[in-house]
Amino acid sequence: MQKVILCVDDEKSILWGLQQQIERAFPKKFLIELAESAEEAIEIIKDLQTKSLYVSMLITDQMMPGMKGHELIKYLLAESPQTKCVLLSGYAANEVVEEVLLNNLCRFMKKPWNYEELIQIIQTCGAKHGI
Repeated sequence: MQKVILCVDDEKSILWGLQQQIERAFPKKFLIELAESAEEAIEIIKDLQTKSLYVSMLITDQMMPGMKGHELIKYLLAESPQTKCVLLSGYAANEVVEEVLLNNLCRFMKKPWNYEELIQIIQTCGAKHGI
């Protein structure tokens, strides 16, 4: 089954950076979907479900217009509890981070992220959870 990583951020440059780094480290291993908002991500999730695909890993920004990253994580985990999630943010209140950690968050990464850390997180989650 195709493994899907969904990256969500309201900045295109962040999305492109994530996509390039993941593709460089894991050539052809993942289908990488990009969304510029949580609402767009939900549409992608629904579309994938109609194709019998699910999101193996979500990497989402916290601070976005509309729905925030931690709210998207809650939504996705209700639909797909096996999904591993990474909250990526330049700023997040401690209570938000704690809440998401309690809700199956694989990791919290601060912007700007480190390439090696991103790859290690994907590898660690993959080894533990079949990603």
